[in-house]
Amino acid sequence: MNTTFWIQFLGIIFGSAMIYFSFVKYKKQEISSSEVTVWMGGWVMLMAVAISPGIIDFIIEPLNFYRRLDFFVVIGFFVLLALGFYNYGVMKKLERKLEIFVRKDAVLSAEKKKEDGS
Repeated sequence: MNTTFWIQFLGIIFGSAMIYFSFVKYKKQEISSSEVTVWMGGWVMLMAVAISPGIIDFIIEPLNFYRRLDFFVVIGFFVLLALGFYNYGVMKKLERKLEIFVRKDAVLSAEKKKEDGS
């Protein structure tokens, strides 16, 4: 058996496992129905590309990539950078909310001590 078979096989196994984990998260109500639909669609697309990599040639050829792997590496970098930027934004937003909460709590705590001491 050649390397291509094993890459396809692992792609199908990985996609199937991720579909299962997405479904479990949906059942635990950790993600919404629209989110599970997007994730399931992504995993199905991954498995389709793993089974038949030629279906993305219409994207790869006009961009002048020599190999499909080069295309996936570039797309992978873009996705990782986008996710990193998104996570940074979410973290900053949570940081601001936490700071506001802590300040309000400190003011309330100080006021309560002041009232108890008076």
